[in-house]
Amino acid sequence: MRIFAQVWGTCLGLGLALAIAPTAGAFEPSDLDRLLRTGACPACRLQEADLAGRTLSRGSPVNGRIAPLDLSNADLRGARLRRADLGRADLRGADLTAADLGAAELRYADLRGARLHGTDLSGANLASARLDEVDLRRADLRRARLIHTRLAGARLNGADLSEALLVRTSFLDADLSGASLRRAFLSETDLRGARLDGADFSGANLLNADGLTQHQLDQACGDEATVLPEWLRIPACR
Repeated sequence: MRIFAQVWGTCLGLGLALAIAPTAGAFEPSDLDRLLRTGACPACRLQEADLAGRTLSRGSPVNGRIAPLDLSNADLRGARLRRADLGRADLRGADLTAADLGAAELRYADLRGARLHGTDLSGANLASARLDEVDLRRADLRRARLIHTRLAGARLNGADLSEALLVRTSFLDADLSGASLRRAFLSETDLRGARLDGADFSGANLLNADGLTQHQLDQACGDEATVLPEWLRIPACR
């Protein structure tokens, strides 16, 4: 009986310990408080945190300059960041899978190495942001502003860039297979080496796109409203 009681007590203790221990990767309220107070929270756990519309603290000035918001390597899966001000933020290596960044301010943000699979970036301002080699598969970039944005080597398979403003954007060696660029405006956009298999350019303006070849367009599709240089043609979408 004594042995049974000891075993039972041990099991009960373990169960309680597991019950009160934080789940790996779970939202941590203290991390959110730290972010809001200091503007720096690298490697924080902020899944599904509600930061919609926030102008987040940039921390204390360093050498007379405000330090950028530091969310490098943070877990922000499913976080609500709609209309949040993340300009110049350090988001390198952050996991923003399925996060809501609609209409967010992300000018000059550094997102290299971030995961943005299925992320809502519709209407976001990504001017001069760094997204080299970022995972943006099936991301929603409708009406996003990508002016001077670096997306070299990025994976944009199945992404929606309809009506996006793509001025001097770098898609060097990026994968845009199956992406929608319907009615997008591309001016001085670098498409050298970009994969365009199945990309939809219906109604898009590609008149001043850079590095665009007939071979690339043969793998994509458009319609009578697609604007191209006179020496290029595009198959009709079915």
